[in-house]
Amino acid sequence: MPATLIAPQKIRNLGVYGVIRSAEVDDHLIPDGAVTEAINTHFDRKGAVTVRLGIAGLGATVASGYPIWGLHNTQNGTMLAVISQAASARIYAYGGASWASNLTSGTANVVIRFVNFADRIIALNWGSATSMYSSVQFWAGRENNATWTTSGNPINTQGLTDDVAASPQPQYGEVYKSRMYVAGGDTDNSNIRLSRLYYSSVISSAGNITWNPSTDYVDLNPNDGENITGLKRYSLELLVFKPNYIYRFRTTGTDPDPLIKVGTRSQESVIEGKRGLYFHHDTGLYRYSGGYPVDISRAISDVVDAIPYGQFDNIVAWKDGDHIYWAIGNLTIDGVSWPNTVVRYTESSELWTVYSYSTEIRLASDYNSGAAISRILGLGNGAVATVNSGTTDIGESIKYRMITKWYEWDEIYYQKIIQHIVALCEKAQGTMTMYQIDGEQEWRDLGQLRKYMTHFQPISIKHHRIRFKIAGITSDEAPVFLGWEIPKIINTGEIVK
Repeated sequence: MPATLIAPQKIRNLGVYGVIRSAEVDDHLIPDGAVTEAINTHFDRKGAVTVRLGIAGLGATVASGYPIWGLHNTQNGTMLAVISQAASARIYAYGGASWASNLTSGTANVVIRFVNFADRIIALNWGSATSMYSSVQFWAGRENNATWTTSGNPINTQGLTDDVAASPQPQYGEVYKSRMYVAGGDTDNSNIRLSRLYYSSVISSAGNITWNPSTDYVDLNPNDGENITGLKRYSLELLVFKPNYIYRFRTTGTDPDPLIKVGTRSQESVIEGKRGLYFHHDTGLYRYSGGYPVDISRAISDVVDAIPYGQFDNIVAWKDGDHIYWAIGNLTIDGVSWPNTVVRYTESSELWTVYSYSTEIRLASDYNSGAAISRILGLGNGAVATVNSGTTDIGESIKYRMITKWYEWDEIYYQKIIQHIVALCEKAQGTMTMYQIDGEQEWRDLGQLRKYMTHFQPISIKHHRIRFKIAGITSDEAPVFLGWEIPKIINTGEIVK
């Protein structure tokens, strides 16, 4: 066969199908608008690959070197963060200027969860420095009244803890149909009580609730061999999570047997979005909108499968207007380390991408300052940070990369030669572009991008199949990569084995 020109090729619709991993779909079947790897880039601008924004500290570091164990938005302009220092936990409050100590002497190194109810902030799992789960604290949530209480109106938490024999010492809490529900830790290690959902009285006209844990509870199939791991109100139901089951509670009854046979090990992985309730299970990331949950993570199955089992309890979710995020920890994929990995799902387009941060993400929350609503992360180094803010990760440059699928262009068995490539990038800032051919493992440099349109010619890239990569490090305005155009490519007509 004589040599012939192949029609000019364009790789210009990058990311319109998000990330689809080669472990899930063979490259020959992956659509041209997908990429097989993207780290610290997103596709919110259709057809473009944009480097993500950074994270910026919310005030100064709360307590340097001590990880965050709790995070909560009070809805009164105050943000709460829990730090375990030495042998006990401490709550710090941020009201827009600086972090200040707010409550001391809690149990060290346990996740502290919060519930807003009856115009109070309730801290669960607080305990004391010497006795885990021994008390529930509540607070009016205003900086000028920074007093935490363990008894009395309106929450009357003494009703949960006074009777040691019946006390649930709760780790999880939720508000549903004018009651507060709690579940979780138990000092007598009773399997039955670890599957028990306790509830308060209906809130009175005076705004108070009371507790009688010796009678006011529901047992959720204690014979299934699993303990409650989370509570979440959704639509008209209260969902009670166990590691491999979800029970639906409606005040008049609950599922006698688990109809939903996926659950979660992490309360913090459960988040409500625009299209349903999302959560992590051992087998993937799921969306529940009534009926049976749907696995939404098949496109990145090898990424989800790489999550270490020891991380399942600690997966953390948050959301913004159109995206659901899960911090899934440190991964190793094909021998490559992915530190502090976050997977990001776009609800409207059902696309995935992957982020990697410089610091461990432990918890997440919204923060309503009274002037704006931000998304906040609690980090492993004692800092609290605002997401999608600035161009660095609290001073650390952002490393990014993106890899395309393999392209064949004409029959795979013919050798092709690329003689001219044009790369298009806004705010290029030294982005590197590379290529990989056939069965080779190494990447070959094509060159650096320093302007909107960079021509690479004359070149002679012989291949049967080829894929491309961009990579860089930035601490400035985010680059936006628009793709490659290949004006001249020749089919040699030779079948080269």
